[in-house]
Amino acid sequence: MRQPAKILQIGNYPPPMCGWAIQTKLVTEELRRRGHVCEVLKINEGRQIKSAEYIDVQDVADYLRKICSYSLCGYRLNAHVNGMSRKGYWLAFAAALTGRLFFRPVLLTFHGGLSQDYFPLHDKGRVHWAFYFLFLLAGAIACDSQPIKEAIERYGISSDKVEAIATFSPQYLTYARVPLPDEVETFLRQKRQLIFSYLSFRPEYRLNVLSEGMKLYRKAQPDAGFIWLGFPEKELPAVKEYLRDWPTEERESLLLLGSLTHDEFLTLLSRCFICLRTPACDGVAASVLEAIALGVPVVASENRRRPNGVVTYNDMDAVDMSQKLVYVTQHYNQVKAGLRLDAGDDNVGRMADWLAGESVEAAEAKVVPAR
Repeated sequence: MRQPAKILQIGNYPPPMCGWAIQTKLVTEELRRRGHVCEVLKINEGRQIKSAEYIDVQDVADYLRKICSYSLCGYRLNAHVNGMSRKGYWLAFAAALTGRLFFRPVLLTFHGGLSQDYFPLHDKGRVHWAFYFLFLLAGAIACDSQPIKEAIERYGISSDKVEAIATFSPQYLTYARVPLPDEVETFLRQKRQLIFSYLSFRPEYRLNVLSEGMKLYRKAQPDAGFIWLGFPEKELPAVKEYLRDWPTEERESLLLLGSLTHDEFLTLLSRCFICLRTPACDGVAASVLEAIALGVPVVASENRRRPNGVVTYNDMDAVDMSQKLVYVTQHYNQVKAGLRLDAGDDNVGRMADWLAGESVEAAEAKVVPAR
């Protein structure tokens, strides 16, 4: 009988909740359900808080010590990374070097789309070579889609080394409708058109464009309300400072929330009028697919990877954003009727297959008769 795999996932883990964190949690649960050993080294906000659900990280030295100690105990490292964060790159690179040192090359999960700050770049500059060496050191690479796989291969990486496994999976839609806080319920009752946006206080989320687009949209729809949520605790003071000089009327049209649980997130999303997605670097985006599955129309920045039925706008153009919001408002039933999502593929299972060393093709072949 085959020995259980031992995997150390290095990535985001809830709380707070985000697309990466949901995937890490679901894949960890799936690996454990199959009898494998899987632990999570948490590197997002809250990483210094000790918990039985994940392994804490106190500082850089602690991170290096733990990836070495787990490698020494026979764990295969699985580093999560994208093309937006320098810190995230160096954490993944350290894991890749450690994997080679212990003769168990790292499994690299690459997130995001084709419009990231540092990926893809094929200009033979320093950033190009940085990702080339990261990809080269990895034992295998999983990414979100075929176009991203092809972009990685353009670095000179063998096609056999890169697997395209979509992030979204039916498990993302498993939730219980829960009561929402009183301030949220009050806001929901007061506003007719509720625009839902999952955000972070970072440049790629285009808060200035979003703010201007909100003003323009409210000229056409004065009763509209906007919900900004998803900000980690450490970002909330900066967001509140950003909003401090807003006119009272504009500030009253906005409900600012931090991180929600997955049940709260989907309960709130299901009660909103439109889901507005601003970053263009994210690829498809789990929140976009969740909105479609719940029958909520989506307006999103154009990045050439949005699903059918999504109404897109130029991510730097507030006028275009507001016009698309107005269009969806005026053609709401038509847009809503065009929403289609095939969430049948168990991509959590496929990722678990990949991490455990099972062939993805073989796994697909096994489920074909069942379909």
